[in-house]
Parts: sequence; structure tokens; C-alpha cells
Amino acid sequence: MFDCEKYDFTDGEIRDAAAHDRLLSLEIEFNRQCNYRCPYCYVGESEKPSAVYDGEIISRGISQAAALGARKIVILGGEPLIYKDMREKIQEIVDLGMGAEIFTNGSLVTQELAKFFFEHGCRVAVKLNTLDGAVHDRLTGVKNSLENSLCALDLLKDAGFTEKMLCASTVMSTENLDGIVDLWKYLRERAITPYFEIMTPQGRLLSHRSLEVDTLRLKGIFDAIQAYDNAHGHGWKAQPPLVGSKCLRHTYSALMKASGDVFPCVGVDLRIGNIMDSPLRILLSESPIIRDLKNHLNMIKGPCRACEKAAMCYGCRGAAYQMTGDYLASDPLCWRNHDKLGQIQVLPVPAAPYVPHKPPMAMMDAILEVSNDSKVSAKIREDNLFLGSDGVLDRCAIPELVSQAAAAVESFRYDGRELRGFLASGQKIAVQDDIRLGDEIVVSFKEMNTMPNWYLLTFAITKDGKLCASGEINVCQM
Repeated sequence: MFDCEKYDFTDGEIRDAAAHDRLLSLEIEFNRQCNYRCPYCYVGESEKPSAVYDGEIISRGISQAAALGARKIVILGGEPLIYKDMREKIQEIVDLGMGAEIFTNGSLVTQELAKFFFEHGCRVAVKLNTLDGAVHDRLTGVKNSLENSLCALDLLKDAGFTEKMLCASTVMSTENLDGIVDLWKYLRERAITPYFEIMTPQGRLLSHRSLEVDTLRLKGIFDAIQAYDNAHGHGWKAQPPLVGSKCLRHTYSALMKASGDVFPCVGVDLRIGNIMDSPLRILLSESPIIRDLKNHLNMIKGPCRACEKAAMCYGCRGAAYQMTGDYLASDPLCWRNHDKLGQIQVLPVPAAPYVPHKPPMAMMDAILEVSNDSKVSAKIREDNLFLGSDGVLDRCAIPELVSQAAAAVESFRYDGRELRGFLASGQKIAVQDDIRLGDEIVVSFKEMNTMPNWYLLTFAITKDGKLCASGEINVCQM
């Protein structure tokens, strides 16, 4: 009945998928509604999820993932069992030859639903953060949540689920850490696969920072579980963010929300497009963010780059992005970096080390954001070569401003390594307001790789939040 090969990937399969722009999995949020209020949830406190979702969008994501070679669809929420057409979508997944992997809090699992999951070859991961009922309730925001989880696991086992297809999903926090090793042993003894992970500092967790665990304490927990597992025939070496496993999902997977918006993952919440506007194949192949993450050996910065594990580890890209603003930064939550945090840059950073020009030609001051919509700031000073006698910046400087901003971001991506020069030409440039001496401006731009070494930058220049100029710049990297 179950085909575990659909769900688990070898290192070779991961490398091959990355090299050929294929997927092995796609994570899809079927909905964002949830009947729990977990204080560590990546969904923000103020977010009000829609109660209505377009099933056609989810179906399009499923079929496009299959066309890219995906073997499984990872079903997320909210609480996905709230989604009314879930069974229909699982049938679509199975009909396309893929497996469905479902992450649920377990509260809505019934005997009949457990039977449906088993008959359709699903893998199910049930939330189980601790065996202490009071702590479990605090970590879910509802009463009797531990009983819900244990009941769901029993129903799934009674339906026929066995190890590798039945999992328990756990986040490690200061609330449950003392019982984590015992919980792991409890699950192993009952042939339930543990899925333990470090929390990513985003969403509701930002209002509950006391839940975050010191990195060296995490190392001790990882090491203790590793010793137990190694003694019981489970061979692995500890590295964050997953206990007993590793995360290279950006090389073979992506996340799609029920709206059709696509992201690298839950933690790297940088939108790269929507499948209703462009096929998933195009979004993933043309995204500079996905390109960078697939090329992690050459792109990750700081101490992670020099780590002996770099070939098959890049820490948690979500933690890196949420804590530094840079998805290519070293992971601040990896215990190997606990004494190297001073080597990990946090945006914004001065632009001067990354702009190939020297004053007074150099005009960029700070790199604010590096993403699909990168932002660089500048203050127009008296020594600016493009200033007229009236204190107005010559409009011919606009392509130069954008080019310098792009050069700064590109050099920052490559960790300050010297890059080849740029040639730029502007088109469709519209000026809404003059830029003057003393103005503090922000150059924001989106990048599209139109052909090898050629990029189209769609830009906007603002001051005090008001638009000064916009247009497109064609850039050739020499």
C-alpha cells in the first residue's frame, strides 16, 4: 500500500533535481484557518485568514508540481483538515502518481478519516509537543490538545499506519525541552517517526520570545537524541534545524499558499510570484532567490560557508532570513556559530564596500533589503557629480543610480567578491518629481534574468515614501 520512496529522497536525487530544475516535492497551504493558537506559529498575531479558497488554484499547483517531477505534495495549513475539499485534492494528488504528506494538529482526525488516509497511501504527521498535558495546552492555545493528539495517533495506527508513514511533529521550546529526549524515545518505542525541529523566529513567536532556546542547549538535546538513536540502529549526525535529518528543501521544493503565491519556504517568506500569472516552472527557473539557494555552496556567506558540513547543510535559511534580513546569511541558530555571531551581517549594511565606484561617483549609502524587491538608500550630497547649479539632480543620473544599487546588491549576494562591470541602458523612464540636494532616496528594483548575463531591472525611486521616478533598466554583466 505505502511507497516510502515517494516521500524520502536520497542525496543523489536531491542533487539531480536541483541540477535539472525539477521538483521532488511541493508544500501547499490548503488554507490558513486553524482551531489552535500555537504561540510559535509562523502566522502573525494580527492576520485574519480567509474562510474561502479557490480550489482551482490548489489543483493547478498540484498538476504543475507533478509536471516538474514532484513525488509528493506536503499539505499544510492552518489546520488542513478544516479545508472542506481536502479529500478531493488528495485524490487528485494520488491520481497523478504522487503521495500526500499531511501535517495536522490531530484534533479533527476520525476513524473514517484515518481509514481514508491509509487507503490513499498518505503520510500523516500529528502535532505532539510533549507528554505533559498542561504544557501541551500552553503550546497549542487550547485545552485537551494532548488527548487530541494521542487519540489521533491511536486512530491512525488502528487504521493500519506503521513507522515511516505515521509521524509526530514537534517544535522545541523552553516549555517542552526538558521532556524532549523522553518524548523521542516514547515515539521510537511505538514505531512512530519523530519529526522534531527548531522554531523559526517569525509570526507569533515574535510576541513569545521566551520560548526560544539557547543554541548550545539545543546542541546538547540533539547530541543526546543522536546517541540514543545511534545505539538503536538509526545512524545520523546532528545538525540543525531538524533532529535526525537535514533540510535542503530549497534545492528541490517550494511553498505555495492557497492564493497561488509561491515562496521558497515558510521561513523565507519572500514572494516569487503567483501561479495564476505565470507557471510554476517559470517562477522557479527565473527566480534569483531560488537560483541563489540552489547554488548554496557558492552563495552562503560567513562562517557557514567555511563549515565542514557546507556541502550538505546550509542551516536554516528561514532562521537566517528572519534574523538578518538576508536569506544567504549564516544561520545564527546553529550552535557552530554561537561564538561567531559577530561575523554574521544583519541588514541594513553600508553600501560602500559593495559599490565598485569610489566617491564622488559612488552614490549609494546603505543596502536595506535583498530580495525580489531589493532596496538601497542614498543621500544626495554636495559633491554629487550630477547636481546642477540649482541643486537639482540631472535626470540622466537615474540609470546610474539604479545601476549602482544593482551592483551593490549583486556584490552583497556574492559576499563582497569582486564582480565584472555593468553596462546599463534605460527605457520607459518616467520622472514624477525632481531629486534635489539633501534628499534621502530609496532605489527599489525587481530583477528578471532575460538571457545569460542580461537582466531587466524594473525600478522605482522614492523619497519620503513618494515616487520620484520609475522605469526599466537593461543591465549587461560584462
